[in-house]
Amino acid sequence: YAGSLEGPNVGGSSAGEMVYRLAEKRCANFGTCESGETGLSNVNKELLADFTAGEALLKKGLCHAVRPIVDRIIKQMTVPLVQGSLRYAYKVGESISGEAKVGTDRSQKNAAEGAVFTAAVLPLVHECNVAAAKTISDEMKFGLYDQGVFPDFAAVKAAFESTYDCLGITCADVGGLSDTGVAAACSKTSPWPDIAGYTPGSDVTKHANLDLDQQALVQALKGGTPNWELAEDWYAVGGYSLSGKAPNGLRTMKGFSTGAEGKMYNNCDGCPYKTFSAFYDYYGDFDYADKWVSAALDGTNMAFSSGRHGPNDFATLGDAARIEAVKKGTAYMNVWMYVIREFEDAIDDCETCADGLNCNEFSDSLSSESPQYNAVHAWDEGVALLYPLDDTLRAPGTCRANGTHALGATWHSRPTTESSTLGEKLLRTGARDFVRAIVDKITTLMAVTQRGPLRSEHRGCAFGADRSEENAAAVLPLV
Repeated sequence: YAGSLEGPNVGGSSAGEMVYRLAEKRCANFGTCESGETGLSNVNKELLADFTAGEALLKKGLCHAVRPIVDRIIKQMTVPLVQGSLRYAYKVGESISGEAKVGTDRSQKNAAEGAVFTAAVLPLVHECNVAAAKTISDEMKFGLYDQGVFPDFAAVKAAFESTYDCLGITCADVGGLSDTGVAAACSKTSPWPDIAGYTPGSDVTKHANLDLDQQALVQALKGGTPNWELAEDWYAVGGYSLSGKAPNGLRTMKGFSTGAEGKMYNNCDGCPYKTFSAFYDYYGDFDYADKWVSAALDGTNMAFSSGRHGPNDFATLGDAARIEAVKKGTAYMNVWMYVIREFEDAIDDCETCADGLNCNEFSDSLSSESPQYNAVHAWDEGVALLYPLDDTLRAPGTCRANGTHALGATWHSRPTTESSTLGEKLLRTGARDFVRAIVDKITTLMAVTQRGPLRSEHRGCAFGADRSEENAAAVLPLV
């Protein structure tokens, strides 16, 4: 792929002659480098990660796990071939009204380059769409230039774009030769908003609204006199997260815990789920999270059935301790575990689908005409519930740009997004056997957010406040 001329450094050398160099050249033309028109190409950045991951798996003898990596490599290697085809169709194309640059660099050399690039990618296009492949070939093949026949750039571009989903590439992967007009990047957007960089394949806006319940609960506990009754209402009754399956039509943080036995231990296809089992084994209660939060809200004493991490005398601990127990408990005990449950449920759905594909239990639509048909709804639900948690408990040094909180996502948030996206793609294609490792990785990354005990101990030393207990309760079973 790279050859010897690229040398040892990331980004290679301009002396390179292989596909690595093509990706670097085309990213500057199409704005698909790390910094738009400059920097390492996104293609080579993704490929370097996959090359490294594939090598590591093969060294361990995990041969079966390398198949999806090879598939991703093929998709990324396809991008510069598509870009090359489009670039030369643009250079020698038939004039287009309002597009002054189309066809302004006609030469036999450029026409030949276009024909060669299309020849390199046409079999993959044909496998996806016979008509699209014929259109591209009819417009770009050798001999047309000598006859004074020039390609219809818009038709070639549309034909390629019709196969992007099948090829496993996106509009953003390919980019555009201009910011506007017919040569601009195509725009295929989801009808639903992205979630912290993740593009859901189904509508999970109602699920994501659960953080509004959490926000309202936190607000009820602010001020000199906490409104415990109102906070309990937001916890147990809810208000923002609609659900057609919940008894009162609302999804609640309390319900995540009180329904855990059936959904995570006894009555699910993959039961008992590994992570939940560790928590049940440690606390001895299926509803351990609700026992904790409800006791803190009511100001009553509680102890887990196992006797571990207690007793917790909320009747005497005071408001400050109770408030933290509620705020942290709802987010990092109730919701945190339910996020993992959704990812596990997505695997269950995939395992029990009739064809291993289109695993979309309980989505709003199962019609083949629906954009949700090829989604894995439970996976999207997990992401929708996850991200409100991830960046609310940042630890110094885990954010980008030298750990400065103001500059964006935590370091563990970024790989979580990448893992979530990869899991979604694998489930869509029925490659469920590879998703277990991704769920385990996400669980590990989510555990990083539970560094709260360390942060609280540090703050306690500095400010005389101890908030470590309620944070530790969320991670002790894993320890």
